[in-house]
Amino acid sequence: MNAEHPTEYIEDEINLLDLVLVLLKRKKLIIGIVLVAIAISVTYSLLAPLKFTATARILPPEGSGSSLSGLVGRSAGPLGGLAAGILGQKSGPELYNGILESRTVADRLIKKFNLKDLYEAKYIEDVYKKLSNRTKIEISRKSGIISISVEDEDPKRAAEMANAYVDALDQINRKVHISSGHRKRVFLEGRLKKVKEDLARAESNLRAFEEKYKLVSISDQAKAAIEGAAKIKGEIIAAQTELEVLKQFGTEKQNEAVMLKSKIAELQKQLRRIEEGNPSKDDLFIPFKEMPALGLQLARLMREAKIQEEVFKLITTQYELAKIEEAKDVNTIQVLDWAVPPDKKSSPKRTLIVILSTLVAFFIAVFLAFFLEYIDRIKTDDPDRYQQLANNLKPWK
Repeated sequence: MNAEHPTEYIEDEINLLDLVLVLLKRKKLIIGIVLVAIAISVTYSLLAPLKFTATARILPPEGSGSSLSGLVGRSAGPLGGLAAGILGQKSGPELYNGILESRTVADRLIKKFNLKDLYEAKYIEDVYKKLSNRTKIEISRKSGIISISVEDEDPKRAAEMANAYVDALDQINRKVHISSGHRKRVFLEGRLKKVKEDLARAESNLRAFEEKYKLVSISDQAKAAIEGAAKIKGEIIAAQTELEVLKQFGTEKQNEAVMLKSKIAELQKQLRRIEEGNPSKDDLFIPFKEMPALGLQLARLMREAKIQEEVFKLITTQYELAKIEEAKDVNTIQVLDWAVPPDKKSSPKRTLIVILSTLVAFFIAVFLAFFLEYIDRIKTDDPDRYQQLANNLKPWK
């Protein structure tokens, strides 16, 4: 190819040679700029304050609440929906990250370490910004472990600040969860007290009726109707209580609420079918309205006692679960590694600073060398153009 186009080859060689000659001609300028950059970068890296990074690591939430509620939901029949609603689910690492980055946590560190004076900041917003720049929070995608790293000139203070983040997270998370668990337990405790009173009243009324009229039993079909009605009524109360819990703790979702209301309406239809009968179908249960007067009254009293017994079992189960959750919420944070004062600086990275500064200075010097060569050629080849260019640059002098 070079043999076929000797002129092109010669021109390329001359152009390359011209570039090299320009660099050689301006070598003093290039070397001078590079040496000055090296001197400045070395001086800066030596005089810049040393900074140390301390890191604390915490384990992600176990999610024990969700597993327990799932177990109850599978095994407790009509109690499962309410159990899942009351127990809820534990927060994930993302919520921990949000708490750590909150202003509430930052305010605790600013107050504890007097960061406004330490950072010599006039405005609190500047303190937030500097603290954020010196703090790095990472969540491992594989393990979910949360790392909290803090950079500071004092290695001991860096470790103390990283551990202060962990303490603040633990205190806030503990307060939130214990408050929630306590409110759930108190709520169910009040319900349980009322259910006990209702159960005692229903049993007393049934016993008084049986003693008065000497009635102690009814037919098997009536018993089946009572048990069926009591079961359905218990499911209705379970669904209503679940909906009430969702509203009580601000976790109601529109779709869940619609499903619960639809379930309650359907169960109420089934209950009316048992109580009133369905003429279009052959029912297995004797409608309450077809029972003799005394038998009907006895059936209703027995049904009420049975319903209160079912509800008592339900609320007792949920109350015990709420107490377990309240006790388990005491220890909310599991620390994998507490931060310790590092013995090796994290910055400044002197070698990297010098190398980058040298490279940047070299490219700037090369650009300046070619620019000056361009100006010199204009001055020699086209004096009028050079003079015009000089006149345009006078206002900038």
